[in-house]
Amino acid sequence: MRAIVTGGAGFVGSHLVEKLLDRGDEVICIERPGAGRGWIEGLDVAFHDCGLGETSSLENLICGADVVYHLAALTEARTPAECYEVNTQGTANILKAAAGCSCSPPKLVFMSSLAAVGPAPAGGSLTADTPPRPLSHYGRSKLHAEAVIHAYADRVPSVICRFPAVYGPRDRVVLKMFSMVARGFALTIGPWDRKISIVHAADAVDGLIAAAMTPGAVGSTYNLANPQAITWGDFVMAIGHALGRRPVKLAVPVFAARPIAMTIEALAWLGHRAAVLNRERVREISQACWVCDPGSAMAEIGFQPRYSLDTGVAETAEWLRRNQWI
Repeated sequence: MRAIVTGGAGFVGSHLVEKLLDRGDEVICIERPGAGRGWIEGLDVAFHDCGLGETSSLENLICGADVVYHLAALTEARTPAECYEVNTQGTANILKAAAGCSCSPPKLVFMSSLAAVGPAPAGGSLTADTPPRPLSHYGRSKLHAEAVIHAYADRVPSVICRFPAVYGPRDRVVLKMFSMVARGFALTIGPWDRKISIVHAADAVDGLIAAAMTPGAVGSTYNLANPQAITWGDFVMAIGHALGRRPVKLAVPVFAARPIAMTIEALAWLGHRAAVLNRERVREISQACWVCDPGSAMAEIGFQPRYSLDTGVAETAEWLRRNQWI
């Protein structure tokens, strides 16, 4: 099988590329201009740094492919326009290229996010039918990308996969929490009993491939998450157990985090870079519930997460130690 992976050099993308190669697939990776091979250095993949901006280049690469795994996205951007340019317009360019193929268009598997829907209602969980109310430009750019996919539904067979927080080896976002716990403390914004869904990178990859391999999945939207909801407190204590530490849990009140975020935004603007924390991110982080229901994915495409919280965190901790990240 010939597979295209956008964003294949990144965290989830590199795990996906490795899994596809293990299956015996031919893999073509598309990255942003000037990007390096990153985690896929040395792997038997065709690498193209043409980015998502040129439809003609994309069409030449996509034509003849069986599936396109579209993972490339910006989670942090210098401006809202930059976020929409990559996450929404980049997706539109992929679809335009796929629809323009002289042969049958490939199947598109799109890596979306719970941010496209927004937080779950109190005491509930997000499903594919939950009315969306994204809280950030990132979430809205992903929701708009989903709308583009629906607009091409008669020309490009597609599946939308929404993800919660993805963690595992190579992830630099969760690394921050592991690094804090290794030092004996953990810091968050808002209370520690905020409920979340999570998924290990290996399970995320299995879900993406299952969506690609299931003919009946076309036209569907799936949540790919571990069915067991947890709290951020549960997550940090699992990290503590894996590292042999009992961290002191500290919580920054939301009202105090907002001016901190404003300062970080201003400094990032002056430095012409993306802010690692902004007011939209504070609003997202502090929500009481980011829980989703993966039931339809489990029933319809055979998605079966293999990693429990403890096993997934333990494996991640071992990888971080082995690679001297902590």
